[in-house]
Amino acid sequence: MRTTRLPSLLGSRYGPLLVIQSAANLLLAVWLYLEYTHNPFMQAYMSNAWASVWPEITIGISAATVAAIILALYGRRHSESLPTRLGSKSRLEDLEEPNNLSRLDMCPFCATPLRAISEGRLQCRKCRRYFKSSLPKMHV
Repeated sequence: MRTTRLPSLLGSRYGPLLVIQSAANLLLAVWLYLEYTHNPFMQAYMSNAWASVWPEITIGISAATVAAIILALYGRRHSESLPTRLGSKSRLEDLEEPNNLSRLDMCPFCATPLRAISEGRLQCRKCRRYFKSSLPKMHV
């Protein structure tokens, strides 16, 4: 289920401020449109302004479109791997779960033997990662 933040935002203390700002923006947009339709000097100014900046606007819109297409294709290509990476447990969590009581002797990332630093703490000799051992202590 997808929820939006709009109801919680309007219910916050900034809700009235957002409503007032939105109303002011709408009022200014309507006023600008009416000024453009009834003022020939503004029409001439806007036509000159658009004539001078249209190449930059075209380049900007084209670049944004290309970037959006590239991001969409990249997201489609990696969409199946991202949820599996985020939704699945790491290999370390699988090893340290209480129902899987195998002793943690090898690093799950680089398969190097671990050394004991202190009671319940282990470190990989190669990649220098630290691990907590929640297994019962075995006295040899």
